[in-house]
Amino acid sequence: MTTAATGAFLKRTSPDFVAFLAGLGIAYGMQWQTTDLVWSLWLCSLVLGYLTLLSAILGGALVGIRGASQPGVNRAVLLPLLLAIGGGGLFFLAFFSFHFGAFHAGHSVFLSSFFPIDGMPADGFGDAFMNPLLLWALTFEHLMVPYGIFLLPAVLAERRYLLKPILKAIRPEQEVEDRELADRELPETVQKPTKKRKSQMGDAMSRPYMNVVRMHLLIFFFAFCHFLALESFIVYAVVYSVYFFPWRELKRLKDGASTA
Repeated sequence: MTTAATGAFLKRTSPDFVAFLAGLGIAYGMQWQTTDLVWSLWLCSLVLGYLTLLSAILGGALVGIRGASQPGVNRAVLLPLLLAIGGGGLFFLAFFSFHFGAFHAGHSVFLSSFFPIDGMPADGFGDAFMNPLLLWALTFEHLMVPYGIFLLPAVLAERRYLLKPILKAIRPEQEVEDRELADRELPETVQKPTKKRKSQMGDAMSRPYMNVVRMHLLIFFFAFCHFLALESFIVYAVVYSVYFFPWRELKRLKDGASTA
């Protein structure tokens, strides 16, 4: 393993380690129990997932606007193109606001039956199943004050996805530079063809739903430990390592070291 590769690894992952330690510190310092940990993960999934979707929609709109404003585009069709881009963006915004919100509202009903919070409706946020505005209002009312602090390390852990579609739309040349830099950091035997990599838009759209699935699995694990009276700081540390620890980067460093 070269010094340059190790330095690049630490540069990429140091925020992840900070987020991991900060998440543990918050849970330990505030003496959170299983209920607190479960709802803090739910809050992060809703807030960060929705922000990632908004970023993807806005990034896609910026790419469309930039393409429509190219010199070769017929000016007669410029306005219809811009209207189509705006209409498509509004459609996706409405769709994901209802779909992503409904998913979390339904999940809150399940969670509230096992991990109730004082003052929260008995059925969680079930009344907001098809009302995203009500869902956000109830979320801020019941969860933002006690668990909003957990969003800070979560934002740090998800930094690559939150604004990436927008940044790539504003500076498309940076994507090529980032890929070339990443390939130079890996031995030739483990480099992957650029054309096989996911698009930034598809990755950003799928990431929030992947986090929902991950959140489900972690919450089930929490519940399993809770009902077996296995709750301890070690258990929480294991769960947070799944959520925050940069396993993908570690595997990438290991692959580079084994082929060097």
